[in-house]
Amino acid sequence: MTQPRVLAYDRVDANKRRTRRLLALFGLVSLPAAVFLAVCLTFFFAVLLGMLLGTLTAGGALAGDNWTAWAVAIPVLAAIIAVLTPVAIFWRAAYLVLRLSGARALTDGEQPELRRLVENLCIGAGLPAPGLYVVESSAANAFSTGLSPENSSLVVTTGLLDLLDRRELEGVLAHELVQIGNYDTRVSTILAAGVAFLRLPFTAVVGVMRFLFRLHWAVGGFVFLYLGLPMLVSIPLAFALGFTVVDEDPEQAAVLWVTMSIPLYSLAVAPLLAEFIRAGVSRQGQFLSDADAVLLGRSAEPLAIALVKMHAAGMAGLDAARSSAHLWVVDPLAERPWWERIWADYHPPVEERVELLARMGAGIADSDLERAASVGTQFRAASSKAAPQPLDRYGESLAAEVASVLPEQRAPIAYRLSAPDTTVWERADVHSPEVARLAAGSLVAIHGEEGRFLHVITPNDAFGYIEDSAPMTPVDPPRDDTATEGQDGA
Repeated sequence: MTQPRVLAYDRVDANKRRTRRLLALFGLVSLPAAVFLAVCLTFFFAVLLGMLLGTLTAGGALAGDNWTAWAVAIPVLAAIIAVLTPVAIFWRAAYLVLRLSGARALTDGEQPELRRLVENLCIGAGLPAPGLYVVESSAANAFSTGLSPENSSLVVTTGLLDLLDRRELEGVLAHELVQIGNYDTRVSTILAAGVAFLRLPFTAVVGVMRFLFRLHWAVGGFVFLYLGLPMLVSIPLAFALGFTVVDEDPEQAAVLWVTMSIPLYSLAVAPLLAEFIRAGVSRQGQFLSDADAVLLGRSAEPLAIALVKMHAAGMAGLDAARSSAHLWVVDPLAERPWWERIWADYHPPVEERVELLARMGAGIADSDLERAASVGTQFRAASSKAAPQPLDRYGESLAAEVASVLPEQRAPIAYRLSAPDTTVWERADVHSPEVARLAAGSLVAIHGEEGRFLHVITPNDAFGYIEDSAPMTPVDPPRDDTATEGQDGA
């Protein structure tokens, strides 16, 4: 007698087939974008080579046979890179998703309750335990990524751990684990990689222009007027010219149309096509995963309450990449401007998901849902205060001390570290280089806050950032009036 499956729908084989179809589809629609990337790289390498070896003219370093060799080598190198780029993106898709989300791996001693919940659910589902990661954000959300259950990762935000109770967190974790077990995560990860590559030309152009405008508005304006604008105008003019000469010279017209179609497709059509593909793939999977999570967690109410809380708490402060937005349990782009949320229909409305969950169980009282929405709203209000409320590893809040002292006193605030090992980062980012590692008892002076990091100066007079969750105790400096009274008494 075979053991009944824990997961509700046997979608493993179907999702493996969907993965193969997605790879074939993205390979087809990405071909023009790869050609455009190869052309841009050829131009870039040619300019770079000209800067290094002299001008690309006769009599220079590239004269004679050298010119012929470089003229062949540069396009070949650009084509190889253009082909390997999507291959690398798909092969390392899970790693790239983790990097883009700013997730860091949990250390052995962190979040023991979270580890216990995941391990218990994995035993019930017959799954290997995924790698656990955390994103430092007050927004309450989670996602999973990976190409197989054996190489999967589960990511939660610190806001999710703060907002939900044990049963509600278990419901969200069950949702992600059934996605891993049913290979929905593989489909979603491949989808994220394909969307990222199709958006790559547009993202690169927008990123370069933003960088130039940040350098100086005149620099950005100059590049746009003398390079960007002529390129934009040349596309419709070339199409119009092709229609003009098509009767006299069809081959020349075809060359014009193909030449201008590639950048038009890569910069405008491909990003839109990526969003259409994602919208068609992702939406139904959330409903099915909710249903599977109910069977794994043995109750529909905790997941429904969790979804209401997460939705009411909002996504402010969560820096989620657009290419991987469909991976998250709740739409992470909900707090973005409308033009960034226009394609966010790959997340079903929370109301529909809660309604489905209510039908799966014995019903959920409206008062419970209203109470959950109220809790989420209060959590959102508390998280949006000017002074955040960091919690150290022992559950003691430093927010009241830091918020009450920093606005009134300009001098650095001294604290004594109590953790055995505290890392000081170069920037407010755990992926930035380490400045120092401080032992327990070390003194640091706090100069300010940046997100979930504190700007400090170490005993060696080095500036850096430590996480606001680092346990520490304040050291009261001598008051100026006391010192003055001592001098007067002397």
